[in-house]
Amino acid sequence: MAPATDTRGGRRAKIARITAGTTAGVASLVLALLLPTPPELLDGIRAEDRASEAFVFAWALLALPVAGLLHTPLALARRARIGTGWALIAAYWLYVVLMAALAWQVQGLFPAHDAPGKNGGLFGAAILLVIGTPVFAVGSGAVFRKDGNGEEGNGATTPLRDHVTAVTILCCTLTGLVAGLTSGYHFALPRNGYPAMFLPGGALWGLLAGASLGMLIGSRLTHRADSSRRMIDDAKTFARTSTAMLACCLCVSQLGWFLPTWAVVLVGIPAPFALFVVAGRDEGRLGRWVQLRQIELPKGAL
Repeated sequence: MAPATDTRGGRRAKIARITAGTTAGVASLVLALLLPTPPELLDGIRAEDRASEAFVFAWALLALPVAGLLHTPLALARRARIGTGWALIAAYWLYVVLMAALAWQVQGLFPAHDAPGKNGGLFGAAILLVIGTPVFAVGSGAVFRKDGNGEEGNGATTPLRDHVTAVTILCCTLTGLVAGLTSGYHFALPRNGYPAMFLPGGALWGLLAGASLGMLIGSRLTHRADSSRRMIDDAKTFARTSTAMLACCLCVSQLGWFLPTWAVVLVGIPAPFALFVVAGRDEGRLGRWVQLRQIELPKGAL
């Protein structure tokens, strides 16, 4: 009967965490809508046409502490590390503030408000990708870690390091994705060749480059020697594949010198996928440079 009781208890705990996260999201959304803003600041935001982006950041900055407050009683019941959880929340809150300051500076890299890309929500989607991981980590209650089992002498630090490693890898990966899309959209050598550098090419090589950086940093964060070696190997693989993908997109984009944009689209969209297919059949040099590998996170980190 004990296993059944444990299963029911685990299911109730999971439901409680989901409920807390959902409540935090809704509550912070309402607070962001009701948040009083100084008229002079609001006028400045409207003049810059950044009201929607400012709202996204305001929501995230409210969602983090609200979710932390709602998850704290659950964490106490689970005997998780409250102080460590709130330290992580504070760090993620500062991360979102830093991203808000950066976004204010780089919005010009994205389409203007009346451009098709802006109306399609490109900049807002980029913001959600970059800050989404820490918001999810807090909203799901994953920041409140239990003590470790003492493996390899790490004790309570192992779950915390696994969590920080996973968040770092995801943040780097998604930031790389946004960087790849941004650079691809503004590619101008030639301008007609930008579709080959934007989607899916820019998304793929940027994502892989970000994953490589995240894995490299993660290899320094973990205490496990086997995990560190695996992450370094993954970082090298992602870096090689990203480089090959970027080279492929650059070559295809040169068709824009003598072909219209729509023709480059027809060639540029399947080109990255064709590269994977050809590399899969070639076990020589190309197969070594282009490998389809999954981004693996520490088990139970989120």
